[in-house]
Amino acid sequence: MKREHTTWKLVAIAAAMALMPVAATWGADATAPTAQDYQNLQQKYQQVQKELSTVSKDVAAIKGQQARLKRQEAAIKRQQAALKKRQAKLKAAQAKVNATSQQATNEAVQHLYNNVVAKSQNVAATQGTGSSNTIDDTVANLFAPPTKDEYLSPFKDENPDHMRPDMHMQIAQYGNMQLYMGFWTLGRVQALQEYNLQPSRGLNPNFQTPYANLSFLATIPHEFDMFADFYIATPGHPSTTYGDEGWLVFKQFPGVSHNSPINALMDYINVKVGAFDIDFGDNNYHRSKNAWVQNNPLIGNPLVDPSTEEIGGEVYSVKGPVYWLFGVSNGSTTGHYDYGAGPGFHGKIWGYPTKNLRLSASVYYADMGDSTDVSDLYAATRSGEPYNNLFGYGPSDTIITDDDGQIAPQAGHRVFATQGDITYEKWPFESYSYVGWTQDGEANQTGRGTPAERWLYGSSNVVYHINPALYLAAQYSYAFAGAVNGVDTNGWVDRIQVGAGYWLTKSILTKLEYVQEQYHAFGSNTGVVDGAVAEMGPGFNGVVMEVSFGF
Repeated sequence: MKREHTTWKLVAIAAAMALMPVAATWGADATAPTAQDYQNLQQKYQQVQKELSTVSKDVAAIKGQQARLKRQEAAIKRQQAALKKRQAKLKAAQAKVNATSQQATNEAVQHLYNNVVAKSQNVAATQGTGSSNTIDDTVANLFAPPTKDEYLSPFKDENPDHMRPDMHMQIAQYGNMQLYMGFWTLGRVQALQEYNLQPSRGLNPNFQTPYANLSFLATIPHEFDMFADFYIATPGHPSTTYGDEGWLVFKQFPGVSHNSPINALMDYINVKVGAFDIDFGDNNYHRSKNAWVQNNPLIGNPLVDPSTEEIGGEVYSVKGPVYWLFGVSNGSTTGHYDYGAGPGFHGKIWGYPTKNLRLSASVYYADMGDSTDVSDLYAATRSGEPYNNLFGYGPSDTIITDDDGQIAPQAGHRVFATQGDITYEKWPFESYSYVGWTQDGEANQTGRGTPAERWLYGSSNVVYHINPALYLAAQYSYAFAGAVNGVDTNGWVDRIQVGAGYWLTKSILTKLEYVQEQYHAFGSNTGVVDGAVAEMGPGFNGVVMEVSFGF
């Protein structure tokens, strides 16, 4: 509006100046302009100049305002663009938050649903209208084919938690305690012949008595395990059922806060108490134990088979890289209170220098004093050995020992033993070997401390898996005697086993084995060594076949 007013003013002034000379000519008799008129005109001219100067300033001011407006307009456009970008980012972030929130909600709902289902199953189990179990799943998998990851003895199963068979069939649950059951059975046929025995006799091929194990495990995962197993039938007791092991493992102490110092310590150790196979050497992870035979690639155990159940406790580490175990026991398979008999002690360390290699070292000591009980580190296989009716039978088949063909290198009075083990596993090969040494003192006070038995022993086996179902295996085991029955000797015994195994399903394993055992170089003063007159150079050989089933 101001700009239009100024423009019209300039037009009016210019028109007045233009008309002034014309007006002077309109009248001929008009008077001539005076000096005053020129002075007035000069003043008007100066006024017009001032007005023109003001107009120029106004124009310049207007142009400056226009420039500022353009700059403001550009700034507004940049702000609008930035705002649009922020809005896009906010929309993307909101979409992500919504998706995450939805996922969290779904997981929470699923977790709640699982808890409700679990609790409802527990209630049903306690009311007798149903159960929380894996019976259907276990039965469905009994006849599934084996896989590469289920071969004989993976490292994950070689720790104190697996000094028992794995049981996959959950039969009940109460609260967070789960109850599992395991059952194993087998049948064998053997065609074995003895030679160089005194008195001599022959053996016919025949079937062995069927054997079976029944086991139970009650567990609160990561807190507590309770295990018990029973032998339904064994080579030494084919018609008698009796208990084998029964123990507890504390992984957290019940009734104590998880944040307490003692349970903080339990994050690094476990405590085991009861009657159990002591953890001496690694052979317990590879041997046959009555009807639980599927950890053993062959049928027979090594010639010297360290395995004993004793009553006591063990403390062992659960975090590496170097693991350790220490145990105290009564030194015997049963309770005894004879004065002067001391406890037994055993210890073990193990580790994995590489992912394919396991090393361990074990030590054992028990002093039974003048007790009538003995320590049975090498002679307490309650189930007996897989070969039947060998050596340890008198002329009328009177049983002398049920550890047929085994070497038990000790009298059991004052026993010291040490053993080193090495296991290598890399598909399709696996190998397990050990070397041990043991010494035993006499029981009577006059001969106390005199080595009655000294033996160096060992075993080595190798397994080649043709495929997950079929494998070949071979084993050589030996025992060199420094002294037997208090008599120094250079005699030795060895055993060769060659065989194959085929997994019909995950639960059914068939094995075929050829075995040969021989005594060597024992003198005439050695006497009877584990059921055989050693100087005669006795031995046996033949073929054994085994079919086992278990879950």
